[in-house]
Amino acid sequence: MDLSAKRRIQAAILLLLSSAIAYASVFGPEPGYTGAPGDLGNCTACHDQHSVNSGPGSVKLNGLPSIYEPGKAYTLLVTAAQAGRIRFGFQLTVIDASRKRAGTLTSLDGTTQVLTQTGPGGRQYIEHTQLGADSPFTGSRTWQIRWTAPDTDVGTVVFYFAGNATNASGRQDDDDYIYTNSAFLDSATGGVTVTLVSNPGGQTLAAGSKYLIDWSTTGDSNIDNIELRYSTDDGATFPISNLIASITDPSVSSYEWTVPNTPAAKARIRVAVGKKSGDAAVPAISEAFAISGSGGGSAPVPVIFGVSASGKKLFVSGENFMMGAVIEVNGVEKGTNNLEDFSHMLRSKKGAKKIHEGDTVDITVLNPDNTRSAPFSFTRPPE
Repeated sequence: MDLSAKRRIQAAILLLLSSAIAYASVFGPEPGYTGAPGDLGNCTACHDQHSVNSGPGSVKLNGLPSIYEPGKAYTLLVTAAQAGRIRFGFQLTVIDASRKRAGTLTSLDGTTQVLTQTGPGGRQYIEHTQLGADSPFTGSRTWQIRWTAPDTDVGTVVFYFAGNATNASGRQDDDDYIYTNSAFLDSATGGVTVTLVSNPGGQTLAAGSKYLIDWSTTGDSNIDNIELRYSTDDGATFPISNLIASITDPSVSSYEWTVPNTPAAKARIRVAVGKKSGDAAVPAISEAFAISGSGGGSAPVPVIFGVSASGKKLFVSGENFMMGAVIEVNGVEKGTNNLEDFSHMLRSKKGAKKIHEGDTVDITVLNPDNTRSAPFSFTRPPE
C-alpha cells in the first residue's frame, strides 16, 4: 500500500470518529447529566463553550399535580427554548429524599427514550432521540413523557432536568447552550404544614420579657426556611422591621423571643414556612395579644466586629444585622447572601472582588430600617 492510500484510509477513519463524536448528542447523552445530586454533572461536560444557564433560553417541566397519588400515572411536558434555535435536547430523572429512583419514567413516542443504563440509587433517565432533536417550530421543542408515581408514599420527590439549545452545526462545542432546572412534587405526607403550639392569645406580654414561640411542621424535606415576624396592627401587616428570626434548619421548632418595646393593644405572631418548590409560604398566625411598655424604643444599630475576605467573597461579623441588611464598601452597596445566623454574620459572594491585597476600605452595614453601622476600616492581607 502506497503512502497516499494509507493517508486516505487514516483520513476516512478520523472522519468517522469525528462524526460519531460530533453527532453523539443528537442521539442523546449518556445517563447522569441532569445536574441532580450524585450525577456526573450536566450537559456542559460536552457542550462546554458556554457555562450552564448563561444563555437567553430555558428548560421547563409542566403538567405536575400539586400532590402526587401513589401509583398514579402523569403525562408531563418537557420544554427547551431559545429564540432562533431549531434543534434541542433534554435529559430528566426523578429522585426521592434519599437520592434514589422515585417512580417510573416511560417514553410515549419515538421522540424520547428511557435509557437502559441506570444511575446511582437505580435512578432512571429519559431523554430525546435523534427523531426528537429537531423541532417543528423555531425557538422551542416540547417532549411528552409519562411519570408513574411510586407505589407507596415516599414523601417529596424532585425532578431534575437539563436542556440543550443547539445551533444544529453538529459539533458539541460549537455555540450550544445548556440549561438546568428542577421541580419539587409533594405527596400527602410531604406537603408542608405549620401549626403554632404555643399561642399568646389574650395575654399581655411585657416589653423586655421572654416568650417561647413553639411550632410544629410537616413535610420537612420540602422546607426551605422558617420566618418569624410580629404584627402590632392586629395582623394587618407583618413588616420586615418586625422580623423576629429567620431559620433554615427545618428541625428547629422553637425560638425564645425578647418582646420589643413596641406597645400594642392587638399584636400577633406569624410563623411562615417557605417551600423549596418555590410555592407560596405556608403561614400560621397567633391569636391577638397585647404588648405593654413605655414605647419610644428604637431599633438597635448594627455593629461590626470584624471583616475578612477569601477570593471574591467578603465576610462581615457583628450584631444587630437585620434580614435584608446589605454590606457597603466605601459607600457602594454590595449584595449579601445571608445564611442561618444573618444577625451576626453577613456574606457577599462578590463583595471583595475589587479589594486587592494591601487595599484599605471602609465597610459599613445598612439595615432595611436605614440604621447604619459605624465605618469599619479593613485592610486586605496577602492570601
